[in-house]
Amino acid sequence: MTLILLLTLLCCASCQMPGLRVSETGPWPGLASEEPVVRTRTILAIQGSSNRNFAPLLFPLLNDPDRWVRYNARSTILWLAGERRNTAPKYDYLSPPRERRYAVSDHQEWWTRLSSPEPPSP
Repeated sequence: MTLILLLTLLCCASCQMPGLRVSETGPWPGLASEEPVVRTRTILAIQGSSNRNFAPLLFPLLNDPDRWVRYNARSTILWLAGERRNTAPKYDYLSPPRERRYAVSDHQEWWTRLSSPEPPSP
């Protein structure tokens, strides 16, 4: 019950604040926390919000030092992508940092394509 109340509070607070900047005073300050558990809980709160506009905030976490943060960030990104999640770039949350180095830019490009309207077919 406490978790539901916390998630609801985080979701409501995020809707009241402008912009998508992650900081200690931004809409999801938990993403900037030093504690992996706080980052993970914030990621799950974003998933609970079902707001696709927050997905880009999760891309930097694909290179997070904590593997569970990376796993949950990727899972939430895919969940927010909905039916088009199968078009996401390859990603292995357990791979070494140098293999994950392009994950953020790959996901940003993919999300931009995903979010842009499809041209009409002739």
